[in-house]
Amino acid sequence: MVSQRIKVFLAIFLAAAVAFSFLLMDTPPSKEWKPTNVIVPKGSRSSEVARLLEGEGVLAHPLVFRALVLATMSGRSLKFGEYAFQNPPSTVEVWRKLYRGEVARYSVLVPEGSNLYDIAMILDELYLADPEEFLETASSPDFLRRLNIPGKTAEGFLFPDTYLLDKSMSAEDIIDVMARRFRRKFLPEWEELARKDGFSLLEIVTIASIIEKETGISDEGPLVSAVIRRRLSLKMPLQMDPTVVYGLRRFGAELTKKDLRTQSPYNSYLNRGLPPGPIANPGLSAIKAALFPADTDYLYFVSRNDGSHKFSRTLDEHNLGVVSFRKGETPK
Repeated sequence: MVSQRIKVFLAIFLAAAVAFSFLLMDTPPSKEWKPTNVIVPKGSRSSEVARLLEGEGVLAHPLVFRALVLATMSGRSLKFGEYAFQNPPSTVEVWRKLYRGEVARYSVLVPEGSNLYDIAMILDELYLADPEEFLETASSPDFLRRLNIPGKTAEGFLFPDTYLLDKSMSAEDIIDVMARRFRRKFLPEWEELARKDGFSLLEIVTIASIIEKETGISDEGPLVSAVIRRRLSLKMPLQMDPTVVYGLRRFGAELTKKDLRTQSPYNSYLNRGLPPGPIANPGLSAIKAALFPADTDYLYFVSRNDGSHKFSRTLDEHNLGVVSFRKGETPK
C-alpha cells in the first residue's frame, strides 16, 4: 500500500518536473495558423484529447499537455464540447481552456410565434441538434412528464428568447433550458387565474399561441383573446386560419378552400372548441393577452391588409370587412 503511494507520488513529481521543464520552452503553433474549432467527444481520455488537439494543429507540445494533466490530476476535470481557438494557443492556454470548460457558445434567437419545426430548423442550421431527434425528444411522454409539460409535445412551452447554447448539449438539454425559461416567465399565480376562468395551463397556452399567430400587434392581443373566449362560451367554431395551417404542416403556404374542409384535430372551422394543444410558442405579450382579455363583445375580426385587423360585433358588419379585404381595400 505504501509502495503504491510512493509510486503515485513519484509519477506525479516526475510529470510535474517534465511539465515545468517543457513549459520553459513552450511556444504556440506557428505554421500557417488558421482559426480552428475542435470538438472534444464526451468520455475522451486525456491521451486521446492530446492526440486530437495535436492532429488539429492546436497543440505544438502534446507531451507537455499530458504532463500538465498528470501533474495537476485534472484528467477527469477536462470538459468535453466544442472549443474555438482564434489565435495560436500555448500548451498551458489549451489546458486551461479545457479545464475551465470554456466551450464555444452560440447565440440562438427563438422568435415569438416559432413552432417546434421552426426551432428544429434553427438548431440544425447551427449544427446544434439533429431536427428529427429534436422533434422526437419534444414529443417523448416520459421526458415531457419529467419537465411537467401537460401537452403531447413541448409545443407552446419553449419560451421565445435568445439562448446561449453549445454543441455538448443534447436535444433534451436544449428543450429543458427553454422549458425552464417558460416556467420562470409564466408566473405561478397566472395558472391559478386561468383555472378560475375555467382554463387549464395547456388551454391558456393554446389560446396564447393562437393570439400570437393571429396578430403581431400587441394592442390587438386582448381583443383577439376576447373573441376567442366569447366564441368558446357560445360554442361557436373559432374559425382561425393559423390552427388549420398547423394541422396541415403547410407553414408559409396560402390556405385554400380545400384546406379549410380538410379534417384535422387542429381545423377550427370543422371542430368546435380549442385545438388539442398550442400551435406555436407564444411570447409574454400573447400570454398576458390570453390571461387578460379585453372587455368587449366582439365576435369577428378580419385583416385590414396592413397588419392590423378590423373587429366586428355582427356577422353583417364582418362580411363587409371581408369584401373589402378580398378587394385589397382597407376595411373601415
